Amino acid sequence: MVLGIAGLLLLVPAVETCTPARWRDAAPESLDLLRGTPINCLLVEPSAESADLFRAARERGLLAMAVIRGADTAAAARALEAGAEGIAAEGPRSEALARLAQERGKPFVQIVPRRELRLEPGVRVLATHEGLWAGVRIEKDQTKAQPTGGPWIETNSGFLKFLRAAAPAGAAVWMAHPAPAEPQPASRYVQAIADAAICGAKWVLDFDPDFWKRVRAGEPKGRRDWARVMNALRFFQDLEPVRWQDGSSLAAVIDGQSGGLVSGGLVDMITAKHIPLRAVPPQALPRLSGEIHTLLAIEPGRLTAEQREAARAVARRGATLVNGPAGWKLEPPPPGKFTYSDEQVKQLDQIWREVNSIIGRRNYGVRVFGAPGMLSTLKKSPDGRHLAVIFVNYTDYPVENVTLHFLGRVQRARVSGLRGERVLETYEVDDGTGVDLARVEDLAVVVVERADQPKR
Repeated sequence: MVLGIAGLLLLVPAVETCTPARWRDAAPESLDLLRGTPINCLLVEPSAESADLFRAARERGLLAMAVIRGADTAAAARALEAGAEGIAAEGPRSEALARLAQERGKPFVQIVPRRELRLEPGVRVLATHEGLWAGVRIEKDQTKAQPTGGPWIETNSGFLKFLRAAAPAGAAVWMAHPAPAEPQPASRYVQAIADAAICGAKWVLDFDPDFWKRVRAGEPKGRRDWARVMNALRFFQDLEPVRWQDGSSLAAVIDGQSGGLVSGGLVDMITAKHIPLRAVPPQALPRLSGEIHTLLAIEPGRLTAEQREAARAVARRGATLVNGPAGWKLEPPPPGKFTYSDEQVKQLDQIWREVNSIIGRRNYGVRVFGAPGMLSTLKKSPDGRHLAVIFVNYTDYPVENVTLHFLGRVQRARVSGLRGERVLETYEVDDGTGVDLARVEDLAVVVVERADQPKR
């Protein structure tokens, strides 16, 4: 009997390896939906807590964590007694709940406002509940334009790109903002998953009541939508390039005070133009390696003397060092806000024009043409032999006739998506190699093998 229990416990995943989902259904049989899916961790809402649900989760090898708000240690203790395997504390940081989990030897995740994230060694999961619902912003039945000129895409990717770069080694990054209460098409859930995944993070799955009702009732459309969302989860779980490092030769120095914790900032404005970018926390400047053509230090006044010298050392290796205007800075939004005000966006627009005039026409690994309503990110394999461009379509219609120009010679190219994989034809262009995508529906990943010897 002891061996059986030990074997069962081995099936419960470590929290930093989890694919998480919020769970609002108290019925143990609701967990049958998870068979064959990547979901292996449940953040069980108080309304769904029960000994039967926790027992069923444990029997299936799922890590079931009780969601606790308001530093309620009594509620946390009751949930653990009922069989919860861990605590997910959502709201302001709670040291009392952290101590309780440590005393009980249980996994613990703090789901906090962005400003309360602690980028310190030993953290297993960095999680926040402050996020945007991914998609193209529509205002008064019209698509809103952003300062870059393209459709305004609601995305957490700039923030997540920074957080992934600043996170301690081995830490997972979770975007745990709830889904809207209004009915959403399945495509919006795919976008939310992909918006986090392209930055090496995970969106904590959550569903609007109408979506969940259709799924639980077994309606044909509900089954199709569920399968579509699970296929997207599975796709990114199996996609090796999401674990590669950003492959751009453009790097931007950014921290929590200079916009790293904000959505809709300069990083998002650059990537909205399909210009690949590496986010570099200031403390990482002395260790910055790889091929860097341009280094942006938008707020150099925030850097220490050592960090400014490290930036100059990158320039001495051949990079162009671009400093922001002397004395220019943009204060973070007030507590409770994680996007800039309209007035601050106007300030960003001013510096964006200067930055874009410097970087807008250069190829930092790949240039993308004809991809409105989409975002892309460039990844490089550890050995430097392969590059991957991951596209996410934030519209609800296919985008056609997308062109990519890779810097340097490419000898093989292929594209994969939710509907399979195929080989792409390559052709010469002025600065390297071109490939064309006829159509992108939800997402697409283009992987190329470089013919040139990668620089070390």
